[in-house]
Amino acid sequence: MNEKKLSLLLAGMKLFAQKGYHQTSIQEIANEAGVSKGAFYIYFQSKEDFITTVFSHFYTQIKEKMSEVDEKKQPARESLANQIAVLTEYIASYKDLITMHLRENISIGENTDKIIKEMKLQNFYWMKDKITAIYGSKLDDLLIDTIIQLEGLLNGYLKWMVIDNIQVDKNEIGPFIIRRLDEIVQGMLEKEEKPLLSAANIPDTYRYEQQLNQVALDDVIAGIGKKLNDLNLDISKKAQLKKVVETIKEEAVKEEPSPIIIQGLLAHFSAIPMLQLEIEQLADIFNVELLN
Repeated sequence: MNEKKLSLLLAGMKLFAQKGYHQTSIQEIANEAGVSKGAFYIYFQSKEDFITTVFSHFYTQIKEKMSEVDEKKQPARESLANQIAVLTEYIASYKDLITMHLRENISIGENTDKIIKEMKLQNFYWMKDKITAIYGSKLDDLLIDTIIQLEGLLNGYLKWMVIDNIQVDKNEIGPFIIRRLDEIVQGMLEKEEKPLLSAANIPDTYRYEQQLNQVALDDVIAGIGKKLNDLNLDISKKAQLKKVVETIKEEAVKEEPSPIIIQGLLAHFSAIPMLQLEIEQLADIFNVELLN
């Protein structure tokens, strides 16, 4: 991410945590970052666009740190414990920002709401994959109930950390929660519990994981189209970029989209700061690095 854009994000996150979203002005964010108000508008269309980027940055950083643990190919229990440690440390680092979100109940428009919803979906799939890796097929009928109980254990401790400033040892919380989960699972199996909730009881979005990236892709593409219409570009340049967007959509429906082609297509937008959030989101969806 551009250094100046990142400095604006960090400045905004700091001020939002201190003063709240609604009490913080764009001028104050620019002053804190040491740039002009005009520089703010090079990267963000509005304060709403800015808070959307803040949440996206927060979400992307968590995903990257969790992926680093996955790449170590550790045993399932160790991997989950280490990811819980990563999550705990990251939440602790940004608890002021999270408190602000909870306090002000921010719902600043469609894009921010979509990012928060995607975070919830990805969290569900993460827990589903980890539980399946640890316990295997014996939990098939009780999988949804086990996910909900793991979520409850995690959220309970994280809320105490954020709201009440309770200190939790990041190296102990993962193994501790997994031991509690073992006891829950063992109890359900020994008593031959019938599922309280099954896949049939939950929204379709949670049942069809393969659709998630397509939904996210459609949302990002729509966002690019809207911003392209609003940008002050000459007609030929705008038409060229719209053609690039169509080519990205064509590549996306292939069984195996080419990373090299996607990288090349995304490079067309590198000189347009206003579209960097969407381009970073597309790079994340296709799992490619942006070309410098």
